[in-house]
Amino acid sequence: MKKIISIMLLLALLVAGCAGGAAGNNNDNNNGDKNYNGNGKVDGYVFETGGAVIAMNAEVAPIVEKLGEPLEYFEAESCAFQGMEKIYTYSGFEIKTYEIDGVDCVLSVTLLDDSVKTKEGIYLSSSLTDVLEAYGDDYTEGFGLYTYTKGNSELSFLVENDEVVSIEYKARTEE
Repeated sequence: MKKIISIMLLLALLVAGCAGGAAGNNNDNNNGDKNYNGNGKVDGYVFETGGAVIAMNAEVAPIVEKLGEPLEYFEAESCAFQGMEKIYTYSGFEIKTYEIDGVDCVLSVTLLDDSVKTKEGIYLSSSLTDVLEAYGDDYTEGFGLYTYTKGNSELSFLVENDEVVSIEYKARTEE
């Protein structure tokens, strides 16, 4: 029953994203990247892998160049933004992008298996206790989805039976 509720919740979030319309863009800091705090440091959650630092809202081209050829690539007209939405799938994670002013930016990073983990050491199958010890209690929770907000990003953990079953970094694109 919990799996059905989780699937329905994820589908509802997907549909809500497609119905949300195009978000505004605040290109008032480092090269239009909304996640830089003005001194060159990232102001938000980042996923690090293979020597690449993947910040939400960052331009994706240099990241893909650093990571190399993805295992899979998919693109389609975006239902939430103007332009194309692209998905780059690598071993253990995928990067989803959105287009703003002709530039592809990181919309989300989803961890796909336990071969990758967050900077704080959380991976799929970690316990809720592990998440709370690593990230604290400043989160919102609904239907087992624990969401932490930092800068223009969110980090979400879907927990079922005290086990992390989904991890997603997501850009906050609406102010």
